[in-house]
Order: sequence, then C-alpha cells, then structure tokens
Amino acid sequence: MVRRRDVLKAVGTASVAAGAVGATAAATRQDGAGFPAAQPDREEPRPYEEYTVHHVPEQYETIQAAVNAAEPEDLVLVGPGTYTEAVEVVDTPRLTIRGTDRNEVVLDGEFKRQDGVFATVDDVVVENMTARHYVRNGFFWSSVSGWRGSYLTAYNNRLYGIYNIDSMHGRYDNSYASGHTDSGFYIGQCKPCHAIIEDVRSENNAIGYSGTNAGGYLTVRDSEWRHNMAGIVPNSLDSEADPPQDSARIENNLVESNNNANAPDEAFGYAAFGTGINVAGGINNEVVGNEVRDHDNFGLVAVPMIDENVYPPADNLFADNVVENSGRADLAVGAPQAGGNRFRNNDADSSRPAGLGGSGSLVEGDPWVTMVLLEQYAQLDAGSAPHGDWTSAPEPPFDELESMPDPEETPPREAVRREN
Repeated sequence: MVRRRDVLKAVGTASVAAGAVGATAAATRQDGAGFPAAQPDREEPRPYEEYTVHHVPEQYETIQAAVNAAEPEDLVLVGPGTYTEAVEVVDTPRLTIRGTDRNEVVLDGEFKRQDGVFATVDDVVVENMTARHYVRNGFFWSSVSGWRGSYLTAYNNRLYGIYNIDSMHGRYDNSYASGHTDSGFYIGQCKPCHAIIEDVRSENNAIGYSGTNAGGYLTVRDSEWRHNMAGIVPNSLDSEADPPQDSARIENNLVESNNNANAPDEAFGYAAFGTGINVAGGINNEVVGNEVRDHDNFGLVAVPMIDENVYPPADNLFADNVVENSGRADLAVGAPQAGGNRFRNNDADSSRPAGLGGSGSLVEGDPWVTMVLLEQYAQLDAGSAPHGDWTSAPEPPFDELESMPDPEETPPREAVRREN
C-alpha cells in the first residue's frame, strides 16, 4: 500500500513566494482528462443465479477458510461473533463476504493484524460487518475492476477505514467510519474511477473523505461528514499515479464542525484542520448543493498543492451551496491558483478574496488563505499539533447503524452494473 505524503506540506511555500511561483504554477496546469465529473446512476446489481453458501462458523471455523473453499459468485455468510483474523481475497473474483448482523459480526485486528478484509481480485463485495483495531485498514481493495462495500462499519484502525486504490467501477454505501489517522473513506489513484460514495457517515477521523488523484465519473453525495479534523479533501500528489486530481462531483452532503482536535492523526489531518470541503490542487471538480457549516477556518476552499510539482487549483465549480458560520471565510481560494475557479449562487456571508459570491471566474487567489493552512502545517511539522489516539478513539453509535435487510435470504449480487 502506498502511504501518501502530507497533502498540504508545501502549501505555505506557495504562499510565501506566490509571485515567484506564479509562472511555474501556470506552467504545470494540465488540461482535464475529458471525463465528466459525475458517475451516472446505475441500475441495481444483478443477482447471481448459481452459487453456494459457505457458512461461518457452522461449516468453517474462520472466514479465511470459507474464502479459500469458495468459488466465483459464491457467498461466504458469517454468523455473529468476533473473528480475530485478517481475511485476504486474492484468488476468487466475484465473491461476496457478508455478515448476518452488522454490529455483531466483528473482525478484530487486536492492534497487530494489517487489514480486516484485503481484496486484490475483481468484483469482491463485502457487506454487513464491522472491522476494528487493524494496523492498516478496515476494508481494502487494491488494483481491481469492480468492488463494493455496503453496510460496513470501520472504526479505530490505524490508517484508513474503508479504502481502495488504483481501482474502478465500484461503490461505498450505507457505511460508517470513525477513529482513523488518515481518512474514514478513501478512493485514490483512478482516472476515470466510475465510482460513487453515498449514504455514508464519517466522523472523528483525521479527514472524512480523501481522494488523491481520483476523478472522472466519481461522485460523493448524500452523506454526512462531521467532527473530523477536515471534512472532504480531494487532492493532488506526485506520490500516487497520474496527478493532478481531476473531475469529481461532491453533491448534497452535510459537512459540519470538522474542527476536531482530538481526532487521531499521524499524517496530515491537522494541516487541513477546520475546513469543510477543501480542494487541494484539484481541477475540474463540481462542488454543488452541499450544506457546509461551523468550521473554524473555511467552509469551501481551494488551495494549491506542491509536491514534486506545483498543482494550483483550476476550473473548479462551487455552486448552490449553503455555507455558514465559518471562522475565517465561508468561501476561499488560496494563491497561487490557475484560473477558471467559479463560485455561483452560493448562500454565504464572507469570502477571501472578496467577491466570490458573484457569477464570474476568479482572477487572483489570496495568499493569506494559503498562509492560514501553512501555520497549521508548521505546527504539524514541529510535532506540536494536537491529536488523539486511534487505539482509544470513541466507539461508533452502534444503535444508529442499521444492518442490511434480509442478509440470510438475499442472494449475492455483482458489485456494480457496468452498462452505465
């Protein structure tokens, strides 16, 4: 797994030397890949017609033993219990692993195993279970075509909650993540992604959602992102393939109070602290129809990202959002930026630079916006930034997390429909 660099590590350098960097920033701006931002709605996944159910623990003592015995399109059905194992799916595509009760089927890493479920083959579906106390991720898909995580709970894992990288054609839905030192939900290094996140809740993480170099047919919508250090942070980095981050649609989310200094953080969360939706070096994104409130710094913000190259934000649309009660500005763009950033019909009271409530494109960014985040990064770099401990972060509100309907009777289904 590729660990990402600090997303805002050199943002301050861009601010301090905005004039000198301006020409370089413009030179590194790249045209969009030509993919639409939004993933269109798909028809429901089709059920498999012939499959075998492998029961855990009735037939197999461990989930891994059932996975090893399964064939493509089979269902591994896991009964209530705590399973101290790390499950790997590396040989059997189109497999479904499903718990009979979301809160009572628990994978426990005991603070020593790497991932709760790790899949490297196509169309693996994981449903209706909980993963906790892993030293990497709760649920992890890598380099696959076709994936889905539904009715999952991931909490107090060291890095990410529900994570995939270098993958396409997938979705997260009806899931919850808390207590992670990086992000609760992550989609990274895909262009186009053909993916959607909807009806999820992410809280008490360093970042609610992070998407490094992820875009193209990618939608994050109808979800709650709150009480993290930072809310939704699409970003560009050279440490993952195919930068810059390009073309995601962030729509109809509730993003509130992402100022949690007690959230776990071992990476860069505090550098983006107090921001709701933060486009860090991304281009061609659509941030539309969100409710963003109660942030110490900025509600909606676009800032440059500097890694091996400079990635100024460009051609991002912020429209029809309600943004309120931001400590520094409801709407903000840092310097340098590469043009084409548009703010339209947002309900907001303040902006940096001034005038972002209009309908035109931004001409110049504000170095002060970038400096605000630099000051936080300086604290992080010096080891003085506040943070909590992932091993003892609060447990989820289990009574609010619904299980999958009819898990024992519903046939396994394909991960997603590919036709659209």
